[in-house]
Amino acid sequence: MIQTLRLQLLPCTLLHFEELLHGNEALAQTLGIDVPENWTEYPEMVLVAYDKLRNDPSLMGWFFYLAIHKADNRLIGTASFKGRPTPDGVVEIGYEVSTDYREQGYATEIGQALIRFAFGHPYVTKVIAHTLEEYNAAVKVLQKCGLRFAGAVNGTDAGELWRWEITREQYQAPATAHQSSGQG
Repeated sequence: MIQTLRLQLLPCTLLHFEELLHGNEALAQTLGIDVPENWTEYPEMVLVAYDKLRNDPSLMGWFFYLAIHKADNRLIGTASFKGRPTPDGVVEIGYEVSTDYREQGYATEIGQALIRFAFGHPYVTKVIAHTLEEYNAAVKVLQKCGLRFAGAVNGTDAGELWRWEITREQYQAPATAHQSSGQG
């Protein structure tokens, strides 16, 4: 589990995925939390992520986390790595925050926690993320987390995407924005 000031990022196990496939109430009972109907805009990703973890259980820890709001005891989104770091030490992050909890700094808090976790492993050299090719809330979050624009890439189905990255050296540089309290 990854802890932040206001959130717990709980690794989503096969059991958690199976409960979500049976409905939010099953997961709510097991974890003793509130799982609102609208906790994700992408419910189809639950099945895709479940299949991916079922086929490769070694992804645990470098994959899918449930973002639980501590004070509200509620599931408010997801945090994820797109898989284990590559042989050259690159790992990709992603996140989602439910509508009711947006614009309160939670996405930034999740991003900072994922980056901190990644660079806590000495073999990770760079953290990357991709966004749509537009200046939007996701871009602002990544910038607050210290990621820098690294160019456009062909994102297959989504068309062109922007790539963002932060190296270990940039992360460890003093007085950078990503080392703030996580509320922004």
